[in-house]
Amino acid sequence: MGLPEHLVSLPLDEPVWDRFFSVFPLVLVGTREEDGGHDLAPKHLAMPLSWGNWFGFVCTPRHRTYQNAVRTGAFTVSYPRPEQIVVTSLAAAPRCGEHQDKPALLALPVFPAQVVDGVLVEGCHLYLECRLDRTLDELDGNSLLVGRVVAVHVHANALRNDDREDNELVHDDPLFAYLYPGRFAVIDRSQGFPMPAGFKR
Repeated sequence: MGLPEHLVSLPLDEPVWDRFFSVFPLVLVGTREEDGGHDLAPKHLAMPLSWGNWFGFVCTPRHRTYQNAVRTGAFTVSYPRPEQIVVTSLAAAPRCGEHQDKPALLALPVFPAQVVDGVLVEGCHLYLECRLDRTLDELDGNSLLVGRVVAVHVHANALRNDDREDNELVHDDPLFAYLYPGRFAVIDRSQGFPMPAGFKR
């Protein structure tokens, strides 16, 4: 039996991900530079890696983010709000100058992490501080960096609790979603997922 006629099979001689849209978070990963400064870089291939306190993101070893995280053994993660789209975009600006600085980072207000040596971006709704545990390299020129979460900070307006309905929480504190490639969306409405009776993760 063949595929339904409305499906298009894509060739695998090139990456397929640019051919359709997918939903991802967009986070700002922070690392400490060799000169004591900080680097911030947006990453969309980033997510929890288990039900435990593990977090990972994909990065190329050519980037300072990878090099700094491996050298220092730590990284931070800031989850921006939708209104921080410009700030998040600035973090993607290229390096320039003799020392390959990122001047756009001067426009991003930050505050110090509490457990690891790093910074967090002001105005976000969720922050993670991670110690690098391992890397999975050779993913077609990219690597997965796996960190153990050693501190979490959540804005009070984004914290789930019994006094507030989940749909009200998402409406009042919308989420920022990255639609790869090159688009974003604001999530301000949600519905409960119809879990079957007896479902367990």
